[in-house]
Amino acid sequence: MLDIEELSSHFFKEGSFSVEFKFFNDEVNQDIYSLLVKILSQFDQLFLIEVLNTILKEIITNSVKANAKRLFFEREKLDIFNSKDYSKGMKDFHSEVTFKWSEQEDILSNSIYYVKFMGGVKDEIVYFLVENNVGILPDELKRIQSRLECAKKYNDLSDAFLDMGDTQESAGLGLILTQILLKNSGVGIKNFKIESNEAKTLVSLNVPRNTVPIIVNNKFNEKILNEIESLPPLQERITRLITLCNNPETTIQKLSGEIEKDPALSAELLKLSNSTLFSTRNKVATISMAIRILGIQNIKNVLYASEVRKILAAKYKRIQSVWDHSYKCSFFAKQVGVDHSRAKISELAATGGLLHDIGKLILLSLDKELVAQIDKLKLKEKSSSVVVEEMSVGIGHPEIGAKLAGKWGFPEELVTIIQYHHRPMLAPEKYKDLVEVVYLANIMVDTLDDKASYYTVEQETLKAFKLDSEESYKKYIEKLNALYQSNTVE
Repeated sequence: MLDIEELSSHFFKEGSFSVEFKFFNDEVNQDIYSLLVKILSQFDQLFLIEVLNTILKEIITNSVKANAKRLFFEREKLDIFNSKDYSKGMKDFHSEVTFKWSEQEDILSNSIYYVKFMGGVKDEIVYFLVENNVGILPDELKRIQSRLECAKKYNDLSDAFLDMGDTQESAGLGLILTQILLKNSGVGIKNFKIESNEAKTLVSLNVPRNTVPIIVNNKFNEKILNEIESLPPLQERITRLITLCNNPETTIQKLSGEIEKDPALSAELLKLSNSTLFSTRNKVATISMAIRILGIQNIKNVLYASEVRKILAAKYKRIQSVWDHSYKCSFFAKQVGVDHSRAKISELAATGGLLHDIGKLILLSLDKELVAQIDKLKLKEKSSSVVVEEMSVGIGHPEIGAKLAGKWGFPEELVTIIQYHHRPMLAPEKYKDLVEVVYLANIMVDTLDDKASYYTVEQETLKAFKLDSEESYKKYIEKLNALYQSNTVE
């Protein structure tokens, strides 16, 4: 585990930092992410956090794997510089090293090989360096240069997915992703450099202080926007009721009277009000009781949830997995709010949890093969799922969802939850607590589905919710999951 406070303090006092390690795992990656948050926050570049973390993770992972490869050849008494020995060694490298990666930690820890991660500020540049004491072989360097050259022609990953070959080396698609991230983030590919000799390899990444993201017209943008436009608006009766909820002069009697004029809507509201998403200890039997127990503002949220679910379910009937995840996230979000002194926002968090992934339904309507490739890479990257979407189709599901929410006139707090549920540190300050609840609930559900882990969660969030150990995090998820299993969403 890295000492983030010491590293960041040295960076801000002396203008640089340096740390050396032998193995790279999720815990070290989480520490590096936290260090990047501190550095980028200081320079008002926090919008680059996922981009830089993804790039540096790729660089460091490849550096550690290069060290592991050199050790493997030494153990097998093979000359890595001899073409016959190289071919012989590579036949077993993946089965003996890559697929047994957890076993490599002890081996690497007792070796002479290291990875050094450094950073600093010079003039108007924030720079990062990754050094390891293994050189890149000539043939490997040719493949890497070929990938770098190949990457220049891509504006997004959707085209690059066709070039997923080169399974022999780890440079492959990851290197292309790195180049696309550099290009589209505004950092620029010219600020990325690989230098190597027989003794060591040095990868440098310079981030200009004036970096501005580049807007890329992805070929899928128009299709996504058309898909959003094709969805119907909220029904007039719903917007009329929401307007009533927004009026401070509205009484419980007046609102319940208007809702009761629509038997189907009344039944739906009672069903949702008594579900695990919104229920209290008392059984909600009438609309007026629902309003008294939940409050007018929460009734408004139930109206949004009810209508949006109806609209989207009518067009995207096959994507039940998104709704299953959202129901669970909603339940978790409410409970997290109640358990951590955020009871006042727990009902709103529950609504946000239910609606946070509505943008995924649009994303999943795209080309099935492309979506499958995105999902595959998302599983590999875990903490960078939104970046993978953005680099593939030009926009991530949170932004798509926020556009949908805007189309339907959602209140600002719900739009904010949807837009920032993967990036709570970028949310407006007045909604940060609310967004953090849904962010944490979402990652905990993903952890249950093996799509995330304790080390995926931002450390500041873990501290805020007193979950700053892997054991406490796992126990809390087990508790919430047991509660969820004991309650059935009607």
